[in-house]
Amino acid sequence: MIGRLLAGSVGSLIAALRPRTHQRVLAIAVAASLALIANSADAAGPRSIDWEAITREATGFLSKYIQINTTNPPGNELAAAQFLKEKFLADGIPAAVFESQPGRGIVAARLRGVNQHHKTLILLSHMDVVPADAAEWQQPPFSGLVKDGEIWGRGALDDKGPGIVELMAMLALKRAGITLNRDVLFLATADEEEGGRQGAGWVVEHQSDLIADAGYLLNEGGGIRIDKNGLAYYAVSTAEKAPLWLRLTATGVSGHASTPPDQTAVTHLVGALNRLIDYVPPVKVVTAVQNYYRVMAQLGRKPAEFEDLAKALRDPAFSRKFLAEPAQSAAVRNTIAPTVLSGSLKINIIPASVFAEVDCRLLPGEDPNVVVKSLRDVIADKTIKIDELLSFQSVSSPDKSGLMTAIQTLAKSHDDAPVVATMLNGFTDSHYFRQKGLIAYGFMPLEFGEVQEKAHMVHGANERISVKSLRDGIQRMVDLLRIFGGRGAR
Repeated sequence: MIGRLLAGSVGSLIAALRPRTHQRVLAIAVAASLALIANSADAAGPRSIDWEAITREATGFLSKYIQINTTNPPGNELAAAQFLKEKFLADGIPAAVFESQPGRGIVAARLRGVNQHHKTLILLSHMDVVPADAAEWQQPPFSGLVKDGEIWGRGALDDKGPGIVELMAMLALKRAGITLNRDVLFLATADEEEGGRQGAGWVVEHQSDLIADAGYLLNEGGGIRIDKNGLAYYAVSTAEKAPLWLRLTATGVSGHASTPPDQTAVTHLVGALNRLIDYVPPVKVVTAVQNYYRVMAQLGRKPAEFEDLAKALRDPAFSRKFLAEPAQSAAVRNTIAPTVLSGSLKINIIPASVFAEVDCRLLPGEDPNVVVKSLRDVIADKTIKIDELLSFQSVSSPDKSGLMTAIQTLAKSHDDAPVVATMLNGFTDSHYFRQKGLIAYGFMPLEFGEVQEKAHMVHGANERISVKSLRDGIQRMVDLLRIFGGRGAR
């Protein structure tokens, strides 16, 4: 099998996870029974949520979740998937684990709503994490230590913390007897940090009926930003840059380093990398970026000249200052970052083959094939072989939808903050679902300061999340689900 379902009762669990149209029951009977349950809950009134208990439970869950080492490669997300599945099953929410490849786990859980005509909302997260060098950390990166009101560990922000926010919001709704008018499907996937082909990509290709009734998705990629003046705004990623990961390989004749020829595989590769580093991609202001800066200027969060960024960048002085900020520069052009080098294993041996890996990120609308051709011209060395390791085109979502309206309502009620659509300089698994027609937004209701240390913890040392931030995120997520679920927020 390409992948297998790991569950106690395959038939019943898989049926419970599918959209209603895939179950072997009459749709009218399902709708009637669910309506009866909902009416009963409404008659009694929803039960209050004990936020102190929810916070303690979420803190413990996240601590244990971090302790399950899912560093990718190799990932080994299966144990984490089983851990999450058991949390859902304990509260009566159908959940199951899939194994896309040996050791690569994916977990799905579905909280039923009462109206099968409303599109399901997917809450997406990923279980794998990037490597962590313990020598660089103040606390062990897989300890899940809770200290001074913070939960430490790799994945606390990317992406285990957001996953626990999603999980606990669903558990809180279930326990309180709050029934939405649409289903909520939790998906925690493998392999996101390496491109997602054994995670979200596998779900879309091999378990497409799980998401057949879905119309919306929330994922990492945005959140509640606190600007330099201490003012909040909700940043919702509607677009992302696309990866173009390349391997450059140079070959030559091996030999003793005491008698080097004029050109070797190493010198060819170094020359190619130098030319790439010297190359400055042209500036291009795509619609999502233009709109972001226009709105931020209109809100008074950016200077007035940012209202028409494309025009402002024609001023050399403004352009130099704007492009000096790496995040701003990456927002208006393709980026090229050599990240991996491999050569001889011994100092006195000239290797026959060496390679470098280069992480390129492309603006929406860029053709990867055209970009590769232009980079070949820049390298100007026919002996360099270029292989594509990962590549796909960027897909965007509209900045107006029912889900965006719900986020705006949440922002107004919780923080009296504006909502601003953004483009993410990185990429997430959202593209797999956007390609299938879903409206996917990068937004988790967690605070991320623009200039705070926290912004540098993702993929860096000392990653952690505060218990307060976790609690606030769960509360906001519960309210967002109630708003979008049509049952009102409290």
